[in-house]
Amino acid sequence: MKPQLSVLPFLAIFAVPAAEADDFTLTAPIEAVTVYQTGGAVVRRGGELTLPPGEHTITLMGLTSRLDENYGIHAFADGIEVGGVRNKLSFMPRNYTGAQAALVERLKAARAELNATDNKIKAIDMRLAYLNGIGGNNNASGDPKSWQAALEFIGDTGAKLMSDKEALNITRIDQAELVQALEREFNALGSGNDQSYDAVITVNVPKSGDYTFDVSYLVGNARWGITTEADLDSEAKQAGITLKADVMQSSGEAWDDVTLSLSTARPSWTIAAPEMVPEFLRPREREEYYAADQMEMAAPAPAAARQLNDMKMESARYGASQSATTYDMEFTINTLADVPTSGTPQQFKMDEVSLNADIITRVTPRFDARHAYVYADVTLEGLPRLDNVTARLSRDGFYAGKGSWPQLVPGEETSLPFGADSGIKVETITVPSHDGDTGFISKKNVVEKKVIYRITNQRKKAAIVEVTDRMPVSAHEDVKVELLQGATPASITDKDGKAGVIVWQKELKPGEVWEIQHEYRITYPSGKILNRSSS
Repeated sequence: MKPQLSVLPFLAIFAVPAAEADDFTLTAPIEAVTVYQTGGAVVRRGGELTLPPGEHTITLMGLTSRLDENYGIHAFADGIEVGGVRNKLSFMPRNYTGAQAALVERLKAARAELNATDNKIKAIDMRLAYLNGIGGNNNASGDPKSWQAALEFIGDTGAKLMSDKEALNITRIDQAELVQALEREFNALGSGNDQSYDAVITVNVPKSGDYTFDVSYLVGNARWGITTEADLDSEAKQAGITLKADVMQSSGEAWDDVTLSLSTARPSWTIAAPEMVPEFLRPREREEYYAADQMEMAAPAPAAARQLNDMKMESARYGASQSATTYDMEFTINTLADVPTSGTPQQFKMDEVSLNADIITRVTPRFDARHAYVYADVTLEGLPRLDNVTARLSRDGFYAGKGSWPQLVPGEETSLPFGADSGIKVETITVPSHDGDTGFISKKNVVEKKVIYRITNQRKKAAIVEVTDRMPVSAHEDVKVELLQGATPASITDKDGKAGVIVWQKELKPGEVWEIQHEYRITYPSGKILNRSSS
């Protein structure tokens, strides 16, 4: 009998699992994106590989060059130990087309103009800070009238600077919009940049099989915001609110048919509160001028005081489902979404409610002497908590403007502004007052305020009107504030717990004229400076 060669040892060679290291390329399209309201987005890619056992290197190619290196690239695969992930930069020289080159030059010029405006605003801020320093630290021991004149000069100058700054801010908005438009146009043509990242993933595979990989990274150049479309129905007294999300990105990667989530979380590199340090007190010589520390709180004049203070001083049944953690809200669009990398905003409907509304026209003539504004006082129901809300407004179906709304908090009573009310005419009439000294033995300074607010309802229907002003509040026993005999009594005092804030309220018939006399007197010791502050 012939000896036979056993094939078992030969077959056994092939039965031994391979343990050598191999390189594999992973194909993983974008499956889901979470965009943050304050900027940035976490991109999730998913892909599948058949792998033998052993240690291997997996490369995912062609990630955007705009990923955040501080966040890094994270990889996960169920049943596989991921040893590490590193970024590998792939780079080819930038080569602009003719159209791109022309856009680059326009973009450079637009950015230069924007930077120049920013520098002018910074210069005004420096001058305002200087003026404020003068108002707080000058020697007050001289003639009170001269010192008061100096304060008024500082106030007038501050008011002029604030006016210039407001004009520059308007210019800056137009310049910033031009820069953004040019950037979107440039991105739509293609950046001409072949630079990209590869994710190199080291894995240890225990046995042969099909493995699903989940790769995520953070990109900049992405954000979302809430746009509210609100219509005020004056007949039904209803405020209809439709929430929409505007999502835009220029990350260098198109998001096609992705699960899109929108988060209100605010990722930050500052993650802890400041640490308190000790405070030590030591005696010093008393200053020989009047209340220098208090003078830092002084404002030059009422108008300038306000201006200088201003300088210092978030549904399944529609388009999105929402969830909440202890800290944040997250909305998930209920259909797969497309967001191109051009930076063009894409809009997604999220929710819609109709709320009962008390419609009131409000006037603050001290700060806006000509305009009245429509408000809808509502109790917020059926909406999530929202910050940074931009509202596109209409009243009875007609466009009324666009602007910022207050924070929306479920269950709270909230006053929602609905634009200017051109049917309510506002006039401010200043009445001559008696200022100066009073008394023979103990002289006192006297300051009187006399003004008439004339409100006319030029509508064909009645209107509830509220006029808001303030009475100064004495913070010292030597300062007395009193209403004059002809003053119109306020309907509400200390509104919303704010000392001295007063409100007159009345329902005006069509054509009715309402005059409010706001009159008060302030007396304080002669030779003293009357300091004004918001606290």
